[in-house]
Amino acid sequence: MNHLVGQQSAYLRAHAHQPVDWYPWSEEAFQKAWKENKPIIISIGYASCHWCHVMARECFEDREVARLMNQHFVCIKVDREERPDVDQLYMDALLISGRPGGWPLNCFTLPDGRPFYGVTYLPKKSWMALLERLSRLYRENPQEVQEMARRLSEAIQKLDAKVLEPVSSTARYPVPWEIVIEALLRDIDWIWGGEWNNTKFPMPSRWLFSLRAGILLEKPQLISATHLTLKKMAMGGLFDPIEGGFMRYSTDRFWRIPHFEKLLCDNGLLLALYSEAYRHNPLPLYKEVIQKTAAFLLESLQLPDGLFAASLNAESEGEEGKYYVWRLEELKAALEKPDLQKVFFATYEVMPEGNWKDGQNVLYRALEDEAVAERLGLSVEAVRQALAEAHMRLRQVRRQRVPPERDEAAIIAWNSYAILGLIEAYKALQEPSYLYAARRAVHALLPSTGVDLQRIHKEDRWYGEAFAEDYAAFTVALIALYTVTGNETYLLRALDFMERSLELFYDPQEGVFCFTAHTLRFMPERRKDIFDTSTPSSNSLFAEALWRLSRYFQRSDYQEKVERILARLRRQLAENPTLASHFLQVALLEERSPFAVIYRGPSIAPLWSRYAPEIGWVGFVAQEETAIPAFTSYTGLSPEHWCLCTYGACLRPVADLETLWQLIEQEKRRLATQGRLTSN
Repeated sequence: MNHLVGQQSAYLRAHAHQPVDWYPWSEEAFQKAWKENKPIIISIGYASCHWCHVMARECFEDREVARLMNQHFVCIKVDREERPDVDQLYMDALLISGRPGGWPLNCFTLPDGRPFYGVTYLPKKSWMALLERLSRLYRENPQEVQEMARRLSEAIQKLDAKVLEPVSSTARYPVPWEIVIEALLRDIDWIWGGEWNNTKFPMPSRWLFSLRAGILLEKPQLISATHLTLKKMAMGGLFDPIEGGFMRYSTDRFWRIPHFEKLLCDNGLLLALYSEAYRHNPLPLYKEVIQKTAAFLLESLQLPDGLFAASLNAESEGEEGKYYVWRLEELKAALEKPDLQKVFFATYEVMPEGNWKDGQNVLYRALEDEAVAERLGLSVEAVRQALAEAHMRLRQVRRQRVPPERDEAAIIAWNSYAILGLIEAYKALQEPSYLYAARRAVHALLPSTGVDLQRIHKEDRWYGEAFAEDYAAFTVALIALYTVTGNETYLLRALDFMERSLELFYDPQEGVFCFTAHTLRFMPERRKDIFDTSTPSSNSLFAEALWRLSRYFQRSDYQEKVERILARLRRQLAENPTLASHFLQVALLEERSPFAVIYRGPSIAPLWSRYAPEIGWVGFVAQEETAIPAFTSYTGLSPEHWCLCTYGACLRPVADLETLWQLIEQEKRRLATQGRLTSN
């Protein structure tokens, strides 16, 4: 038993009874290191991480290893879901050192927390050798260790300066779209989708930008690349056709063999991506993905209070993927009908010897429904009915297995991504249960008083520091919920949270947001979250929220902040578009989405039947009085009328939606001839 006993985190609790004398991230641990003049091991992971569990079994549960760690180091365990700021700092140190990132992340630091060395997973023999080498180096050559830490700390401090453009004004800098598009197209795998790599992450923000940019910038190759990627991901082993939801990432180029953890953040953002793609191109495959991913959120991750749990473990019964994979004889037994087997085995690439390891098969599709129908001489509908029955039978068998453990922590940012996904799924399919679940989660997240958030809800209480990503993602989710409900309370609360975010996180000299609040105690570096990776950065989410709120509340100061953020990211937008994909979505709003649609009436749902990214923002005036400055002149609008506005001027309201679409097309042609679709 160590100092992790009593922690809220499932990940920390899993290490509480190891022989390593683990401390949580705390002043007590750092004071111990100062007092005993010992270096620190900061080991970072999360509950659903496969290799974190492997290293725990091989190293941290081993008494020989623990004795060495306890003798020469102070050992701190960190859950990256609780402390993404700590994870970001030490991950940057690892990457600056030229080593690949990943988890578990094990960083060696001075007693003041400055890192001097880092690694990810190591087996016992290699880990022990590293412990002995670094402990000896710290004892015998302390000046060398100090110099290593100094160089790394200086490099970390310079990171933000390297990324951010030195801009002294809020002057606007149009995005060099041709350069951006060329860079994105250069990295696409035109056979299997995604970017060229031997491992592939879904990257929802990147493909959502590609879809919108393809339409707004008239780049059909981007649209084709997006739909190719979405089809290949949905057909691959990354997607679970039995119970829905996506795994974390693919270990191969073909999206076939995943790492089996399922994270809420990934699935919320992917649900939003597939929902928008379906509105653009209503493929049955996308509809299946939307329905099954939403079902996964509601059936497997939804908690009794309406919030969503963080993840499902990659392992069950101590084996990675055991819950999800199949032996051939299991499949034949579950699908005893010959006709069912014929369709299933024509669809999925199942092998007698297994397509993964130890005779086990990951379910990934070899053929689309139409190709299966042609091969077997069946109708497409017959194929789909057979697959639906097969999936139902396999679901019944699977649910007799021991399921992966669920991390019950409800994280604000990740719940906000789920809310956004459910709202977009509602727009795509008009399924009321999706909107109900989104509203329920929002109300569970809203504090009863005030605007201060805590990051995690677990065991009937909130705890932990909330970070910029929590405030930013929740603000964006509140705005999105307003657009489908017309409830102005959500918009007003979004404004409240933005004002509080500016107090806590905004750096007025730099013109961007820090990741941690200025009130947070004991953090070696106060970093800025810039890059859009598998989730959007907090700065890009704040830029989106500021842009939208500037329209609703007619706040020129918010618009100036958006321009400042984009100006400071000018070089990154052109040179690293994949890592600035959500920023680029905001830039598209600025330059290519000039229209606002304001509706007065009981239901705005029909608007979503057509995908129109040129509409930058939407007003839903559902009541006779309004507290939103942009709508004060619209409360007298005739019920069930639509008004199209652009560049501060509005056209005459129309009574039917088809006329609205005709007006939009006319205005697009007019603005294009005037060259005004390049600014907003």
